[in-house]
Amino acid sequence: MLLETTKATVGVAGASGYAGGELMRLLAGHPRLAVGAATREPGELAGCDVCVLALPHGASAPLALELEAAGTRVVDMSRDLRGAWIYGLPELHRDRVAGAATVANPGCYATAALLALAPLVESGQVCGTIVVDGKSGVSGAGKAPAEATHLCVAGEGITAYAPIDHPHQAEIERELSGLAGTPVPVTFTPHLAPFSRGLLVTAYAPLAGELDQAAAAELYAERYAGEPFVALVEQPRTQRVRGANVCQIAVHVDTRRRMAVVVAALDNLVKGAAGQAIQNVNLMLGLDEDCGLPVEGLWP
Repeated sequence: MLLETTKATVGVAGASGYAGGELMRLLAGHPRLAVGAATREPGELAGCDVCVLALPHGASAPLALELEAAGTRVVDMSRDLRGAWIYGLPELHRDRVAGAATVANPGCYATAALLALAPLVESGQVCGTIVVDGKSGVSGAGKAPAEATHLCVAGEGITAYAPIDHPHQAEIERELSGLAGTPVPVTFTPHLAPFSRGLLVTAYAPLAGELDQAAAAELYAERYAGEPFVALVEQPRTQRVRGANVCQIAVHVDTRRRMAVVVAALDNLVKGAAGQAIQNVNLMLGLDEDCGLPVEGLWP
């Protein structure tokens, strides 16, 4: 537990990337955390109270494991260790994250999909395959130049990619199956949308029994009561969550077709990455979970 007058030091690897830059922005305004090192050098990072790795997928695990062996607390934002370390979605695993030494940050799509579907799955309301449709801004592809993210290719249009076996599909299925206590099949298709940041997920969940709109609204209100970073709204919008560590959610029930349609919006660089990493760091260090994290987005 930190003294109220002290700041913990955070080592950042990958500060030059989009998620890393967002992490640096949020840390600059944090009252209890300060950047101790911004480097990939293990020696400098190991001297910090906690390290957050914002490195590309595949490049993060070696450094993460070296820091773990040195006894340094680590939050990894890549997908490298999501099946091995504590899964850092606090709304589902808060007690496990609190005081943990190593945490794997969830993927941005997975964060939105899991928060959208958790109340239904936990309460046994879902039966059959869930369909998740996701749309993310171009920053979700990372900073490295690529043809797919060139303005002439990504601008003024939208396209689906990796419709089969996207890594987030297994991540979503694993977590939902854990909540349900039985396998939950998920079909997931992501889309690249022509804006800088923001992510919208629409999930279609076949219902196991009778559930009307009022009961669904009550279910979600009870599940997320007191959650600082989940907002139940009428119409989630990517613009409303820009810069905020918040996931907006709306649940709709089609009683005739016995289908729940859940919409969730978040900023892929904040609640989908850097903000959630700080949320995890706060819990790991015994700070207030919402310390230093914005809940209001930039609008308009």
